[in-house]
Amino acid sequence: MHTKSRGGCLRCKSKKTKCDERKPGCARCEDRGIQCPGYALNVRWSRKHQVRVDQKGATRGSPRQSSLDASVSQRRLQQTEATSPASNQIGADVLQLVDPWLTSPFQWDLPALHQEIPSFDASSCALLLGSQEAVPTTPSWDIPFVSSAWTVDGQSPTTSSSQGEDRQVEQSFPMNGTPTIIVQDNSTRPQVEIAQPRPSQQVLESNLCELSHLPTSLSEYFFREVITLYCAWDSKTNVMRNIVETMWQSSGALYHTIQSMAAACLSEDFPHLLPVARREHGNALRLIRDRPPALPKSTPMTTTHKRAMLLSSTLLGHTSSWFSPQNLATDMFRASCSMLKDVSAETSSDADASLSFFSDTMDYWAMLLAYLTDSNQLGDYHHTNSIGPTDPSKSIEPHPYSGISHATVRLLTDTGILIFQYRKHMATVKFLTETDLDVFRAALRSARKFERALLAHRPPDLSRVTDPGDPKTPLRHLELIDEAYRCTGLLQLYRVFPDLLNERYAPWDRERLLRPVPMPEAATGGLDGHKVPSARERRTWLTKLAMYILGILRDIPFESRTRSAQPFIMVAISNELRREPQHLRQPDAACSDMGADVLDIDPASIEVARARKFVRSRLAAYTHILPLRKSRVISELIDHTWAALDAGEEDVYWLDIAREKNLGTMMG
Repeated sequence: MHTKSRGGCLRCKSKKTKCDERKPGCARCEDRGIQCPGYALNVRWSRKHQVRVDQKGATRGSPRQSSLDASVSQRRLQQTEATSPASNQIGADVLQLVDPWLTSPFQWDLPALHQEIPSFDASSCALLLGSQEAVPTTPSWDIPFVSSAWTVDGQSPTTSSSQGEDRQVEQSFPMNGTPTIIVQDNSTRPQVEIAQPRPSQQVLESNLCELSHLPTSLSEYFFREVITLYCAWDSKTNVMRNIVETMWQSSGALYHTIQSMAAACLSEDFPHLLPVARREHGNALRLIRDRPPALPKSTPMTTTHKRAMLLSSTLLGHTSSWFSPQNLATDMFRASCSMLKDVSAETSSDADASLSFFSDTMDYWAMLLAYLTDSNQLGDYHHTNSIGPTDPSKSIEPHPYSGISHATVRLLTDTGILIFQYRKHMATVKFLTETDLDVFRAALRSARKFERALLAHRPPDLSRVTDPGDPKTPLRHLELIDEAYRCTGLLQLYRVFPDLLNERYAPWDRERLLRPVPMPEAATGGLDGHKVPSARERRTWLTKLAMYILGILRDIPFESRTRSAQPFIMVAISNELRREPQHLRQPDAACSDMGADVLDIDPASIEVARARKFVRSRLAAYTHILPLRKSRVISELIDHTWAALDAGEEDVYWLDIAREKNLGTMMG
């Protein structure tokens, strides 16, 4: 016999039959051998109460409302203590530790609160629902760090700089943006009564549940997708991943950084996330730039926290071009160099994996900047070359960005610094002077030194390289990228300094392409001692070298994560994909000749056309996978380069076009 009840499972209620409300399934459903659908919570909106946040400067409510607020707070506290006593262990000790940080936006980091999950503020929620008119599109630098992303025990601390914004937020979100839930005891089951928000809140009611999880969703997206797009390989041994996973919940700057990167990657499909990404990027920058010279003794900065800040600084510098493609963030590069020096001074072991990671990260970053900015923008950066042979018993750890190309990246950096300085000087020369000749001779000597280093370079033995454990990026892919880097460096030297190519020129032979030239033979003007090549012969040779590099990239499937390193290579070789002028005639002009020249298209021109299509298709696919505006700027730079070549311009160089058209951006 089933007892009578006010409610019941969904099936009993639909049939208006009695239900014993037994859990997990009622007896009536079990007797019939069917699965009980469960019970629905009786939730209703109450218009009798309106809860306001009681804080300084806010209008005080009625005595009845004040007592209601006190009652709600007391019941919520009792419920929290009863259900999750472990979460209250932070208590006064944690609050005493956190309070100094809440009153000042200047800090290196936030003390670890392992049980705290960051939540978006009200402006983020309004933004994500499409109401962007009240949300700025640029980072708000006067918003305190904690009030924008972190909360402690349900409190939202404010400062005088943000009280105006908090008053505006109160109009849309009572009690930190969630409706007040009043739980009333009942003899049979709890009845939940939710205070009805004001009409201005109606647009947010249906999505409050989803919005409260958005920061978590962005964090999950970062670990699942963004890292795999950002790195040349990824696995559990990825040092970058390990540092982020360890520190993102205790480092405010790192937390804001990964939120910004995830939101930026999603902004193409969800445009309303772009302002969120900008704001989170600005919050992270503020935490790094406005840090005090020394932290209080009560909150010492450990080496681990400094490394988290250093990683955040490098990521912010790399991703500044995600929001403004021409922003190379050289100031962040210099700041990161200083931070790396501080961390290195505290590390006694040279074998520290994270320290090696940061050192190679700065080398890779410098390589991307060297071709696009003046050397004085790099500050006091200098890489350290190993002296003597490497220890054969020591394994080589691939870098998440540069793979196994540690030495090649440094050579490319030196080459880029030399070429940018030389081209910048020569662009201002109208009439040669003795000083200009001295600059040329010094640059040529340095270029010859880099050429010999690149020719003598050999990739590391793969048997000594630790397998990263990424099935999409085997060691062979990293080896091919290293070879492509080496040939790209030589291509830049031979384009800017033709004398180097004249010294070792020989008709194209892939097998003898990069063999070092003995000095006696080089002095005679070529491998065979014949005449100096003409400008057209040099162009043909450089085109062959560019096609050789593209052949290396073709051997790497696009699914390989090394695709993040390929845009720089494709831009650097783009100015050598030249088609002959007679093959660019308009159809009417070609048909007017009515001769054999109409079909005079040599195989080399067809190969160049195919090479251009390959570059376009791979960049287009890269843009779809990493939908950032800087990807389109890279494609635009290549299009301008090819347009200049097709217009018949001589000596076209992509670096000059990037500087003239303001199309320089981070290409990695």
